[in-house]
Amino acid sequence: MGMDLFATLNTAMLGMYTQQTAISVVANNVSNANTPGYSRESPVIVQTPPMVLGTLTQAGMPMIFGTGAEVKDIQRIRDPFLDTQYRQSNSSLGFWNEVNTQFQYIEQLFNTTNSNGLNAYYNNFWSAAQQLATNPTNVANQEGFVQSAKALIDNVKSVYSSLEQMKTNYTSQIQTQVGNINSILKQIADLNVKIRESSVIGNTPNQLLDQRDLLLDQLSNLTDFTITNMSGNQISINIGGTNVLSGQTYVPLNFQNVAGEPNAAFVTANNQAVTFSQGEMGALFNLRDKLIPQYETQLNSFALNLVDKVNTILTQSYDQNGNLGQPLFTIQNAAGQPTSLYRIMSSNPPSGVVYDPSAPIGNIFSGLPSSITLNVNGAFVNINTSVDTLSSIVSKINNANVGIEASLSPRGNLVLRATSAINFDLMRTNPNGMTNPVSISESDNGVPGNALLDKLGFQTNNYSIDLSSYSNNPNGLEVPVKDAAMSISVNPILISNPSYVATDFSPVFNGNPIGTVGPTGPQGNGGIEQIVSLDSDSNPQSFSAYFSNLVSQLGIQGQNATAMYNNANSLVNQISQDRKQVSSVSINDELAQMILYQNAYTASAQVISTVNSMLQTLVSMVG
Repeated sequence: MGMDLFATLNTAMLGMYTQQTAISVVANNVSNANTPGYSRESPVIVQTPPMVLGTLTQAGMPMIFGTGAEVKDIQRIRDPFLDTQYRQSNSSLGFWNEVNTQFQYIEQLFNTTNSNGLNAYYNNFWSAAQQLATNPTNVANQEGFVQSAKALIDNVKSVYSSLEQMKTNYTSQIQTQVGNINSILKQIADLNVKIRESSVIGNTPNQLLDQRDLLLDQLSNLTDFTITNMSGNQISINIGGTNVLSGQTYVPLNFQNVAGEPNAAFVTANNQAVTFSQGEMGALFNLRDKLIPQYETQLNSFALNLVDKVNTILTQSYDQNGNLGQPLFTIQNAAGQPTSLYRIMSSNPPSGVVYDPSAPIGNIFSGLPSSITLNVNGAFVNINTSVDTLSSIVSKINNANVGIEASLSPRGNLVLRATSAINFDLMRTNPNGMTNPVSISESDNGVPGNALLDKLGFQTNNYSIDLSSYSNNPNGLEVPVKDAAMSISVNPILISNPSYVATDFSPVFNGNPIGTVGPTGPQGNGGIEQIVSLDSDSNPQSFSAYFSNLVSQLGIQGQNATAMYNNANSLVNQISQDRKQVSSVSINDELAQMILYQNAYTASAQVISTVNSMLQTLVSMVG
């Protein structure tokens, strides 16, 4: 009894077949050592079911005999955790690679250190203003001032136009990448069909799973997503809170245009907006909708401030002929296009009269209460009329930092401008045309009043400045809601005749808080000197401070983008190496495995040879 020779022969044959199969797996691994996305395979060798037999030596006590081995499965060597880590890091790399690349373009666009950059044109303008201040009657100085202003504004508009073109390019890239994402999702859905068919009949579709993982790696560079595993080796994919694939069915992403807003296009799936936070798609939306508009806002802020402050000085100064000056810049509001109320100015003092900005306002205006509180967009500005001056009131309003910037005109008119914090609009008009004007009100000795606002000459209603009355008002400045910088030009009158540039502003106080001002002659330079002082380093609101902040911001954000890219790249490389150690093919390891299987194969063959010899002996004995 016991296991006969034929059973032993079968066991040895199984051993040869098992080792032959294992060597086939090794051969496939070696063949695909350099195949992208290939995962190393390993044969899963298990024992075949044993046999229970009786023996001659132990009658009545059956023994368990092994029957050999077989390859139960060919296993794909993969670490799901490392796959997840890689794809998350690859999404971050896709994001920062795009942002870092685009920052290099933005820095080149602004050319903050280049002789042809915005900073250079800006410096040329202030140098021309200083030259004109030294000799206001010099024709070359007059022409240089006007032409440098034109060159500066042209460069601002050129930079702004380039930023708009970049947004258009990003929108085009978004549309292209939507097509690429859809292509990947369709390929994954098609693979899921084949994977399910293979899994149903009990096969492990390693090649198909490798192809799907490679597509998921590619998708991770474009966008962040989450995967949910399903039965039958199926998966579902969620992008930005929206399910875009479930097993064999995928939902294509749709690129949605917005009428009249070419750079507001967005992406939907199943009529739901899809958001992208990482990957190249996340970067493109971030660049188009946040980063570039941020720099456009800074350009608008710079341009509007420059235009209004310079114009305010020039129009209150006197030209070579003793006439009030022309504005250096003009703003063209297109017919039918929405506008914002950017600035209002008090009507007092009138032409020919000047307020001393350093005199207590109680000395300028009679009949004021001792204590006044201005409510400026929710911030309370307390004023002691016997101490506070027009200059100190301006400082207090600016220190409140509530979206309104205050300054004084050469004559001492109080100027209030909307900042980017309220979209350069004192009326705070929403996209539907509804307004929510900022509140600028007054209380006198704790009781609602308008003593100071009336003395300054603001239009008031119920103890508040009536902002609606400044539409089409010479003391109000309305600018385009969109792309304000692009609406600015240099006054053609001054281009034709630079001698009309007003440089003369020389007030006379004679010890009084209220003075007079008028033309003093062609050599008068008080007005142009005030323009020069706008660039003073000691003035926190100067244009020098603006450019310092711009250069600093560009540098910091650019360095941050580079650092984040380098970090993400290092992390992806590290995780990629970790994945290779787990999944990639090592030729040395495969050769070692091949020798192991070869030796086992040879040993099984030797067993067959031995059993064959034993059978021949047995046959000869019987015969």
